[in-house]
Amino acid sequence: MSIKLRIALPILAALAAPVFAADYPEKTIRLYHGFGPGGNADTVARIVAEEMSQGLGQPVVVESKPGAGGTVASDFISKADPDGYSLQLMVGGHSVAAALYNELPYDAKEDFTFISTIGKFPFFAATQAGAFDDMADLVAQAKEKPGSIKIGHAGVGSTQHLSGELLGLLSGAEFLHIPYKGGAAASTALLGGEVDLMIDAGTSTRGQAEAGTFDILGVTSGERWDDATDVPTISETVAEGYDVLSWTGLGGPAGLSDDVVATLSAEMARVMALPSVQEKITALGAKPSASTPEEFRTLVETQIGVWTTVVKDAGVEKR
Repeated sequence: MSIKLRIALPILAALAAPVFAADYPEKTIRLYHGFGPGGNADTVARIVAEEMSQGLGQPVVVESKPGAGGTVASDFISKADPDGYSLQLMVGGHSVAAALYNELPYDAKEDFTFISTIGKFPFFAATQAGAFDDMADLVAQAKEKPGSIKIGHAGVGSTQHLSGELLGLLSGAEFLHIPYKGGAAASTALLGGEVDLMIDAGTSTRGQAEAGTFDILGVTSGERWDDATDVPTISETVAEGYDVLSWTGLGGPAGLSDDVVATLSAEMARVMALPSVQEKITALGAKPSASTPEEFRTLVETQIGVWTTVVKDAGVEKR
């Protein structure tokens, strides 16, 4: 074999090998979410997309596919080409849906690639100002008169609803759960005295508390939340072991190549380390939190198990 041929062969082999990692992305990436424009999911998606566009050198365009608690978007992504150009801003409701629905048009574990978490956030237990002394007082009244304390939530099967069901299971109190069409409607109901308690994100509860119309009696995280250390955890007051954190994260269809996953995972680590992004995510009540793909998958699968147990033990009717 000539010297020229020895040199040419490895070069030809390299040219013939896949160069997807080096080429990706070559065009616009679309980042879908399952909720309406202007909500938290849309806001988080746009924060991340803006920075990803700069880091990846291609536009990352946010698109909304609302419906059925986010499952319309998940179904779309589960059937998308695994080329890295259709991604999803995933939320904690992904795990809830897997526990709540008898049949989904996709497998919540196997039909997705989990790339990185973006943020984790707790809910806060809010009441009308002055209605109860503390969480222990509320639970005591619920135990004394089962069903007398009404919890308003963002809809049957929402994470907020199941958080209330878990409170009942772990505290031994019986609550009456009242569904509304979204967290804003539940908040209005609490303001009007239609319900006694709501468990929802800080964006729905803490502003009202600062205005003096709500009291915050507890936080759902297992430990006191960083920017609300004066708020006791529900676990330490009335329901030992209570620990609910919702999340947002970046995912895609199953079958994304290892190279694409590595590119996106590294980009998310870069984006989530930016002080400007951390500030924006924190302002939404979340703790910025990038992860490895393996850590994200473990989180999703663990929460599916938790919510499946809650749905069964609380007797929530599956859909």
